[in-house]
Formats: sequence, structure tokens, C-alpha cells
Amino acid sequence: ILAPKKMIFAGIFAAGSSVIFFPFATVAFVEIILFAILGFGLSMVRGPLMKIITENTEPSAARKICVFFSAASFAGPMIASLFAIVFDFNVPSERGKNTAIGTTWSENSNKFLSFVKDFTGISSIQLQPQGRITQYTTSPYSGSTYAYGCHIIDLNKLTKDDYGSLLSSSDIVMLDKNYKGNKVDREYKTDYTYILGENGLEGIQEQALRKAYNSFKKGISTENPKILKLNEEFETFKEKNKSWLENDTLFETLSTIYGTSDTKKWNKIDRELNFKSTPVLKREQRIKELNKQYQDVIDFKNFVQFIADKQQKDSRQNLNEQGIKLYGDCLIGFSDSEIWSNPSCFRENLYYGGPDPACSETNNIQTWGLRALDYTKLGECSDVNDLSNLGEVGKLLYKKYTTFFERYDGVRVDAAWQFVTPFIYQVVNGNYEEVKLPEINFTIFNIMQAAAKNVNGKECSTDNIMLELVGMSADRSRQMTLNKYPHLYTTAYSEYDERPVKFIERGYANGNFYVGATNHDNDSLINLAKDDYKRTKHLSDMKSDFGITEDIFEFDSKEYRKQNKKDREYENYRTAKFSELFTTAKQFFTLPDMFGMSERINISGKVDKNNWSVRIPSDYEGFYYSQLSKGFGLNIPKALASALKMNGSKKTSLIEKNNELAEILRSDGPTTEQEANIAAEKGLLDKIFVYK
Repeated sequence: ILAPKKMIFAGIFAAGSSVIFFPFATVAFVEIILFAILGFGLSMVRGPLMKIITENTEPSAARKICVFFSAASFAGPMIASLFAIVFDFNVPSERGKNTAIGTTWSENSNKFLSFVKDFTGISSIQLQPQGRITQYTTSPYSGSTYAYGCHIIDLNKLTKDDYGSLLSSSDIVMLDKNYKGNKVDREYKTDYTYILGENGLEGIQEQALRKAYNSFKKGISTENPKILKLNEEFETFKEKNKSWLENDTLFETLSTIYGTSDTKKWNKIDRELNFKSTPVLKREQRIKELNKQYQDVIDFKNFVQFIADKQQKDSRQNLNEQGIKLYGDCLIGFSDSEIWSNPSCFRENLYYGGPDPACSETNNIQTWGLRALDYTKLGECSDVNDLSNLGEVGKLLYKKYTTFFERYDGVRVDAAWQFVTPFIYQVVNGNYEEVKLPEINFTIFNIMQAAAKNVNGKECSTDNIMLELVGMSADRSRQMTLNKYPHLYTTAYSEYDERPVKFIERGYANGNFYVGATNHDNDSLINLAKDDYKRTKHLSDMKSDFGITEDIFEFDSKEYRKQNKKDREYENYRTAKFSELFTTAKQFFTLPDMFGMSERINISGKVDKNNWSVRIPSDYEGFYYSQLSKGFGLNIPKALASALKMNGSKKTSLIEKNNELAEILRSDGPTTEQEANIAAEKGLLDKIFVYK
């Protein structure tokens, strides 16, 4: 008989070997044998591992570990496709280095997202658009496709050796200390004025980047080895990204010269620099003049993009190593810089929008103000292996999606229905009018697939392309792409049959759609719970859909019971909305909802000073567990236990164990791992809870 450790090794070796050889099997019988070996090998692991745990751990700790192990083995498949919507500004800062905005490119973000993954089991995150924004327009959905926003560069990383130690740690600490606003508010809200500046004056981010750039130039002149190595990377970056970088930095430089990005206020030569009618020699001469006269300005802007690109690549690698897949959010529109660079691809006075009866002042049209592509120049792409018939616009889109698949593991396509049944409007004498265009079919989706194949060297899994298909114009797109690409929905609109049971009834295969309680355009789950109509209607529909009673969402803890009736109703609703997600194969959540925050990410269609600003505080661990003990936030064990009941599961032991875990989280007690360790050493944990 094998010793436990040897048996575990043998099991993992057998299972691993079968996985290695499986892709090379061409006969069904061999595939069955390999699959059987995989199952047998994995079955050799669990028993010996439990034996080792129980023999080498205190009994009380062993019971807890074994329960978590069992819960994970059963609950794991329920959260295997769970992802978090992450906006850079949501991410907490490191204590003592809070520059009033978060970024997923920071080392602190790696720790934070590791915490989120450890507790929720996320397998991927969907990032906000990471393009350039301004002090006048802070919406990430108004940014650029190619150029990154300097506001999400992690200044602290510039103190590290692999960034040439361009800044010092004291530089970052002083940015924290010199903050004049309310430092408590800064923990929960991004301060764009501090970061980006105001009234045309630079914010601290660009000031710090200029200091880093000056250190970079000085390091080159003094032949600093670390900076010379960094400069080699810089030169490689400029050459590789030349196709978009040159025009982007020229546009930014000209915007600085003219004091505006409105090209109508520029001289004719600069406004029409990329027009086909502009003679090539005249264009080249003007570019040469600009490069010579504003060389340092252009070089600085290139440097900022290089640093951003380097940090993005580092961040993606770190997340992938944690087992987290990264989806980028691909905008429907293009920035002013990109339109100026490709003027013939856009129709004058035509814009993307959407139908909306609530917009009576604009003829029932949502006026997005995004210049529309000239679809007459799209061309054809009926086969992902044949790009020979792409038109000018088709080639621009191919370039755009290629860039995204180079930067991210997958793509969320913003307003994807615009690529099937585009809703375009024009403004004539101050009046808004819809412009009818023919249906596009699969051409643009095929272009996406071709771009992904070009980057990855193989056919792209349709799971790598998520489609946002919400709106009154999305019906045709939903029908056409049903079960071909995963769609994204939220149950915030459950009263309109936007809920899992109804999706299945409409023909969706379970696993071909993602569902969340809210997204960035909905109110927070806390505030939705206070809407009497929604709360009553949504809970009533759940009772009907799953044949349940509301008591499955209740807790036994004294903290829950001592609430008034209304607060218990609110909490039951929040628990129910989270639980409903796990009745399906694929789910998502927002960070503010996970942490039980009432602040919404954005008020759709409205300019509001609080939009795009909500943050998770630096003490995110303590904050999270404190929120759970008060009945706010995503209590994963409770959501899983309730979801199992909603789906009619007979695994009563698993449901009970998840509920026990949920009760612990709902009770008062330690709010950080450190506090729990101290309490355990003092023998206090048993007084806080008894784990059966």
C-alpha cells in the first residue's frame, strides 16, 4: 500500500500525463482510456490529502480545512466562470502612497485582486476602457482606443529598478502628504482634480511623469546602465507602435500648440494633414517641421505611452500567473486623435446613438456624440482566413481589434448591436434625425475573429468575445448571435424578464450568457433594494421561477435578527439577487456591490460629479469583512447555499456547510487575517463562533 504522500504524487502524475497526451489522441477509444486515467488519478488525491491534514493539524483547524476543501470541490464548478467588472479608479491605493486614484497596474492591485480571487473564486476580470481621458471629460467611455490614459500609470513602479528608478519613494510619499482635500473622502472617492488638474493647469500625475522623463533623459546622457536598458525598450516600443503612435503624439502636440483638440480651430494644413487630398510632400514637410520644433514635447508624450504599455504588460502577466484572465473593454467609438488620423473612414455629421422615448427634446434619440464610421467602406469578410475584400473601414477595425487582442486575453464589445443594426443620427438645423442604414450581418464579428487569430495563431474561442447587447435596438443582434457569442445581461431589469429563467426560455443555452445583478450604468444593489416596486417584483418572480420561499435568504445570526423588518427585507433582496446569479453557469459582479457600497459607478446619460469615482478603501480586507458582518456585500457561501436550493439540489450537507460559513461571515468577529490569528492564539475564536 502506498504512503499518502506517494499516493498523492502518483495520482497527480497519472492525471497530468493523461492531460498531456489527450490532445494527441485521434481515436475515440484512446480518448476514453485517457479520460478514465484522469478520473482515477484525481480520485487518488482527495483521501490521502484529508489523512495528512487530520494527522498534522489541530482537530478544530482540521475540521475547518476539510469543510472548506469539501465545499470548494462541489461549489467550484458554480463559480468557475465568475468574473469581476473592474474600473481602475475602483482599485484601492497602498497606505501612505495614496495619489487619489487607483490603478490595476500597481503592485497593490495585484494583492487586492488576489484577495478578491481568493474569496470569490473569480477566473477573470473585465477591465474598463483604459484610454486617455481629460480634466474636462473623465468618463472612460470617452477615451481613446490606442493611447493609454496617463492617469492610470502607477507612479510607485517608477521607483523600481526595472523602471530605472526614475522617481524616489519620497516623491510618492510627498504626493500623498501634500493632498489638501479630505483624506477620508479620498479613501472612497477618486479626486480627478488632483490627478488631472483643472482650468488647463497640470495635475500631479503629469507633473510626476515630467519629473520621471527628465530623470530618464539625464540617465541617458550620463549612461546610467538601468536607464540605457530602459531606453532600448523605449526605442523598440516606438518602432513597433509606429502606425498609431506617430499620429497620436502629433495630434496631442498640435492640441497643446493650439490650446484645443477641436481641429476646426486649427490651421488648414494641420487640420487636413491626413486628408487624401493633402499632397504627400507637403504632409511630410509639415511633420518634419513639427518633429524638429517640438521634439521634446513629442518625445515626452511617446515616453508616457511607453511607460503605460510596459505597466499594462506587467499587470497582465501578473494576473495571468494568478490564473486570472483579462478582458479589455473595446469602445464602439473613436477618439478625436483617431478620427483626425483616419478622416476618410468617418462620415461628416453622422453619429452613433440609440432610440430612447425618454429623450423627447432630441426627437427620442440618445445623442452619444460619437462620430460614426462610414460603413460603405467596410468591405466584406465572410471568412476569417480571407481579408482580401476588406475596405478602408474594415482594415481600420481589423487594426483596432488586433491591438486589443495583443493587450488582453479577450474583449468585451461595447454596444455590439451597433455592428449589426447601427443606429445613426444626424443634426440638421438643430434638429436630430435618424439615418437608416442596412443590416451589416457577421462581417465585423468575423473581422474580430480574424484579428484574434492573427495575434494568437489559432482560431479564437467565441468565449473570448463578450457582447454587450442592451437597448431597444438590440433584438436583431441578440437573435443573430444567440449561442454563438456570450451575451452580457443584468437582473437590475428583471421586471422586463431580464433574468436567468427567462433567458433559457428564449433559447439561450446555459453557459452562453453572463448575468450580473448590476453593471456600471445601474444603481448599486443597496439602492435597488430600497426601490419597493423592484424589490417586491423581483422577489415575487424568483419565488415563481424557482418554487422557493423567501426564508432561504435569511440568516440565524443575532446581528441579522436584531434589524428592523424593513432592513431585513432589504438584506434578503440583496442576498437573493446575488444567489440568482449562481443558478446559472456564468456570472459577474461589480466591485462596489461586492463590498456592499451604496455609491453607484455612473448615472447613465447624465453628467454628474460623482460619476466614475467610487473607490474601495486601502484597508479593503477589514472593510469587506466589516461590511459582511453588517449584512452588506457579496457573502459567497450564502449565495451558493441559496442557489443550490433554488436549483433543487439534494446536497443538503453541502448546503448546510455553506450556510454555516455564511453565518460566521455575517457575525461580529475579526475583520482581518491578522486579527483572526491573534484571536486564535489567545483562544478567543471559539467564543466568537463554533464551527461544527
